[in-house]
Order: sequence, then C-alpha cells, then structure tokens
Amino acid sequence: MSDWYLKEGKDNDVVLSTKACIVRNVKGYNFMPRLDDKECQSLLETIDKAIDKDTYMGGNAAQLDKETITRLTRLQILGREASQLVNPERKAFYYNDDVSLSITVGSGEHITVRAMAQGHDISVYKQAEKEAIELENKLDIAFSDNYGFLTSNVRLAGTGLKILYTVSLPAISKTEGGIAALTQRVGQYEWTIYPFAERGEIADSDVYIIASVNTQGVTEDEVLRRGEMLISDVIKAERACREEIASSKKEQSADIYGRSYGTLRYANIISRSEALQALGWLRLFHDYDESGEINLSWKTIDKLTMDILWEPGAPSRKASQSVASQKFRARGIRTILKGDE
Repeated sequence: MSDWYLKEGKDNDVVLSTKACIVRNVKGYNFMPRLDDKECQSLLETIDKAIDKDTYMGGNAAQLDKETITRLTRLQILGREASQLVNPERKAFYYNDDVSLSITVGSGEHITVRAMAQGHDISVYKQAEKEAIELENKLDIAFSDNYGFLTSNVRLAGTGLKILYTVSLPAISKTEGGIAALTQRVGQYEWTIYPFAERGEIADSDVYIIASVNTQGVTEDEVLRRGEMLISDVIKAERACREEIASSKKEQSADIYGRSYGTLRYANIISRSEALQALGWLRLFHDYDESGEINLSWKTIDKLTMDILWEPGAPSRKASQSVASQKFRARGIRTILKGDE
C-alpha cells in the first residue's frame, strides 16, 4: 500500500494535507511531565495492551530502526527532523499500513490519535474519532463533566481535538497585504494561521498551517463547520490571486514558471529553500501554462513539495546544507520529474 500523502486528494492545488489530532489521558496516571520512569513504563504497557495489533504496527520508540525512523519522519509521525524522539524509552508509536492513522504515546499527552489525508479531506476527523472511541472503551480515560477531557495542556482540554490544514499559498504570499488580510480573516473564524517553518532554510516556503484553536465551549461539530467554511474561503482566495497574477503578468509569470521547472529538472545542486520557491511558482502558474512543453502532474508537484518539507534532517544544520546533501536532493528531484515526462 502506498504512503498516505502519495494519494492525490481534493483541492490539492492549494491544500497539501488535512489532519485531525485527538488527545486523551489515562486516569490514575500523572500527566507526562510528572511521570517517573517506572510509572511511564506502566503507562506504556497499559496502552500497548489496548492497541489493536491487527490494525497497527510499531511499539516502543527505543526499538525503532533507522529506516523506520526515516519513513515515519517523512510521513509526519515523528515531527520535523524526528524531534519527538527525545527520550525514546518513554514513548511509543503505532501506525497502520500507509501511516494515515497513528497513535502516539507519551508525546505531550498520554495518547495522541492522528488521522491524515492528502488534500482537502475532513473525513479524517471521523477516522480519528473512531480510533479514539475504541481506546476510550478499553481504557479509563480522564474526563470531567464540567471541563470535558482533561489534559496537561489547558489549550487542549475539553474536546482534545485539533484540525490542521497544511496549505500552499504562493499567490497570496506574493500579493501585497495578502497574508495580513488572510490572518485577519482566519481570526474571525477563531482559528489561527502560522508559517510551516518560522525560521531556517524553509522559512520562506509560502506554506502555512491553518489550525483550530478552541477546545472548550465548542462542540466538535462546530469546530468542523467553521474549519470547512474557512478552508473554502482560503482556497477561493488563493485561486483568485493566482488568476490575477497569471493574467496581469502573464509573460513574466510564464517565464518564471519555465525557469523554475528548468531549475528543478536540471539542477545538480539545490537547497531546500530554492526547491520550494521553484515549486511555489509551478503551483501558481500550473493551470495557466498554455505552452504544452512542460508535462507535469499535480500529484508530482505535491509529492515533491511534501518530500522537501518533511525531508528527514541531517545530523546538523551544516550537514543539511552541504554540497553532498544538495546534490542528493537534486538527483531525487530530477528522477521524479523525469518519470513525469
């Protein structure tokens, strides 16, 4: 079975992925920061017994091999550059065949159920909810009639639910005041928007996360309703900005589009930043290219974007920017693009 983000999704010209995260804690155990090692091992064993091994593989993070770590990082389970592998003996990761469904134990809260899909697909909530309910039926979950599900992070107490859309906004980003106006609009829905990376070599990628905020005083249905209205607005706004740029600056845009493809297709050395900037232009002008000279599918653009955004980190920043690393990246991009010709 192919990995989850290789499946072409709805509205994938703008929405790279949709994720639903549901957190829960087990009654009788302290929250993670206050668990000593013995209690933590007891928690891991208790939750492990509740995991459906017919659906999920994986287990204690300390037993993950290098190949699995690389795959789970690329598939967005271990965080950027495997950041969640700190103190691996206190954590566990379970995942299905295509890693679209996962259960993380010991990272933040006791349990994080995550469902992910390529493109715009809010059905991920129902998938995550189903897994969360199955665990609730097997475990004694910390819950209050007054406050809902109890969490160490007060911003998650209540529903314990977060919905996150990862979006590529090259046109809005290139429109004066575009991101500021969008940020205001997102706030009106009581959601938030922030760059995929605040700093580092991919900080200017024009990729953003749009995420739900409220978990108390709202129902899950209300969160989903607002999110769907909001993401529809975002998709319309980005497409309108692409139309404006492509029509008002057609010759310049077509030129940059061709140059961007050429850079990706023939470069022998390329940084993550340069690759993402080129992919942004491919995304912006793809539907307006009338030359017929560039054979490029949305599926390929999405794969390259996700591969580079979630590229497993090198041992150090210097190593990730080395000539050898940039040559390896360029070779991979060339191979993928050649397969689209």
